[in-house]
Amino acid sequence: MGSGFEGFPKAGIKFLKDLEKNNSRDWFNDNKQIYEQNIKGPAEHFLREVQFELERKLGGEVVPKLFRIHRDVRFSKDKTPYNTHVRMAFFGKPGKTGQGTHSGFYFSLDTKGVIYGAGSMNLEKQALESYRRTVCDHTGGADLDKILKGLVKKGCRLSDPDLKRVPSGYAVEPAYAHLLQYKGLAAWIDNQGHAKATGEGAVNQAISGFTTVRPIHDFLMGL
Repeated sequence: MGSGFEGFPKAGIKFLKDLEKNNSRDWFNDNKQIYEQNIKGPAEHFLREVQFELERKLGGEVVPKLFRIHRDVRFSKDKTPYNTHVRMAFFGKPGKTGQGTHSGFYFSLDTKGVIYGAGSMNLEKQALESYRRTVCDHTGGADLDKILKGLVKKGCRLSDPDLKRVPSGYAVEPAYAHLLQYKGLAAWIDNQGHAKATGEGAVNQAISGFTTVRPIHDFLMGL
């Protein structure tokens, strides 16, 4: 393991672009073999390879997840049946005490380019309270502020705050108060074009991207 993935086929990128123009069950069924060969198969291979390399780098178990191409349209006004992207996640395990949050690393391949990310979309209640206590602690708030500023300096995009105002009831230093507006926190690296995913170095490119955003993952896993 850890080698042998030759990149997502360009035919797979073309499939996603064609699906974007023909997002229907009939078209998908007519082209399902192209999907299986050029999207699903390579994605499963890539998932295994990245999991292997991440486990080596992190020194622990990683739980991989490949998201379905079928959209959940039950509560959406957009009833198109399929996603036009490939998305997967690699979740870290909580610490031995069970107090750690389920932060993860994220990969997305869409019709525009490639995205790498790390963090949590929505901190669970216990983890959110731990996060807020950490931010209110001078050292914790300063550490996170430094991490986020460092990621932005490297060109990363941070997730938007979930709250419009700082929640009441927390004694926090003014310089770090804005950090309490997050209920989930993640950093992203946006890459235009598909070169990082279509070549033999796709796995190494992903690990490199995840290494860049890893500080936010480590912070959240340490709550």
